[in-house]
Amino acid sequence: MTADAIIQRRQLPLLGPYIEPRSPTERMLADIWRRAFGMDCVGVADSYEDLGGDSLLAASIFAECETKFGLKIPWALLVEAGTIEQMAERIDGMQQGAK
Repeated sequence: MTADAIIQRRQLPLLGPYIEPRSPTERMLADIWRRAFGMDCVGVADSYEDLGGDSLLAASIFAECETKFGLKIPWALLVEAGTIEQMAERIDGMQQGAK
């Protein structure tokens, strides 16, 4: 993480402490969210809603997730699992079920 990213995160009072992605799925999701939100970094516990997510960003995120993970991901997933950590857990479960 760069010093610039730390400063940017400090300017967002709604976000808790930065928690780095730990698994490959979390890293992929964090990269997708980072690009969608135009941020330098997104932590796994950051809330989609708190980051300012809307339906247009959701469509972009879901399209990229479906391509990267090769899964049809239900739209409800973003509402039910509003963080990268929770989404990764669900996506990993979906991938296990698809095997």
